[in-house]
Amino acid sequence: MVTAVVVLAGPLPAAFAHGDDRAPGPRVVADGLDNPRQLNWDQDGALVVAEAGRGGTECVGDRCAGPSGAVTLIEDPGRAAPTVSTAVEGLLSVAAPDGTFAEAPAGADATDVAGQYIMTGYDPERLDLSVFEARGAAMFVAGTEENTEENGETYLVSYADLQAAEEELNPDGAQIDSNPYAILFVDEDDEVSPDGYALVADAGANTVWKVEPDFSTATEDTAPEYEITAWASWPTTALPDGTDDPEGPAEFVPTSLTADRHGNVYVGGLGSVRPGEASVVQFSADGTELRRWDGFTAVTGVAVDRGHLYVSQLFGPTPPMPPGETPAAEAPSTPGKVPGQVVVLHRHHEDAARYAIDVPLPAGLATGRHGEVYASVNSVATAEGIAAGPQNPFGAVGGGAVWELDFSDAYRLEGTEE
Repeated sequence: MVTAVVVLAGPLPAAFAHGDDRAPGPRVVADGLDNPRQLNWDQDGALVVAEAGRGGTECVGDRCAGPSGAVTLIEDPGRAAPTVSTAVEGLLSVAAPDGTFAEAPAGADATDVAGQYIMTGYDPERLDLSVFEARGAAMFVAGTEENTEENGETYLVSYADLQAAEEELNPDGAQIDSNPYAILFVDEDDEVSPDGYALVADAGANTVWKVEPDFSTATEDTAPEYEITAWASWPTTALPDGTDDPEGPAEFVPTSLTADRHGNVYVGGLGSVRPGEASVVQFSADGTELRRWDGFTAVTGVAVDRGHLYVSQLFGPTPPMPPGETPAAEAPSTPGKVPGQVVVLHRHHEDAARYAIDVPLPAGLATGRHGEVYASVNSVATAEGIAAGPQNPFGAVGGGAVWELDFSDAYRLEGTEE
């Protein structure tokens, strides 16, 4: 059993081109992060970063667990020296022995209650490192409870049992496996109260869960009861042993979530990590599919502004592995070059041209009020990065970080419209 100690603490927008006061290229907003993944915003305008951590010392085979996951805040990310702090730490992390390619916690968002956060992760009471699917997937809520003490009392609650929902409902009809990535808080009104619900992109279940709480059932010592339903799901195409069938269609495998100002939700999927077979789907708030963009590779992050869709391609444009093999199993198409792209397109245009910039192993994306685009980069690396060596086909990979991107040198992807 793993024990975690938790402590809280047109084609391109004009704004992409920096003015004369900024050096060209991306700007490092925060570095020293372990496997940074989803990005969101809190009520005070700080970037919320899910750090999947670096595992720990309890290992079975090539999976190691420990309380190294965290939720990090970046205040004033547009400034030259943003303030970086830890909102939640001590979350259970599972990673390779060297801390790379962490599995969880991969998603975090803020609710509309100040200082309260929701996140995806694994329950330390239910994780079994010897069984790959026995992750104990769960949704957690963390925050600060007002009391008579000057600083309040911090808490973390295992809020919703996603593994149990997968065991009971199994929407894709495949093997029982829950591996939640992104999470999105959806507010149902304009009041500041914990009355919203959460959407959770579960790559293992091939489903986006809707988690609705009933706060009338909450007590001082227990979380509210909740209902988990399949808000959207995709059929499995895997073989009976769970491996990808290279002859069949690619599975969607949802990994990323965002919403626009009209309440529409965008879900990005890995597409079985096959070149050109990943997609982003736009849904209405009630889960009705509205639109779909195909032709991506290994989508791990999505974001929107009023006119554009931004998509992280973790291994884009071409993943460095054949179907069914691990990312380090075969060298990328350009030896020594770390793969990854962020793609942008005008989402209101049919067959819009797609433009891209090279971003190393990107994951979470977030857009700012003034045209900024932020990305978590080197998202499968620890804070120290990954050293070059015979077991690393990418060459040296930098440490986990968050960048503000610069699209002024974006190039049009071949095969897309003008």
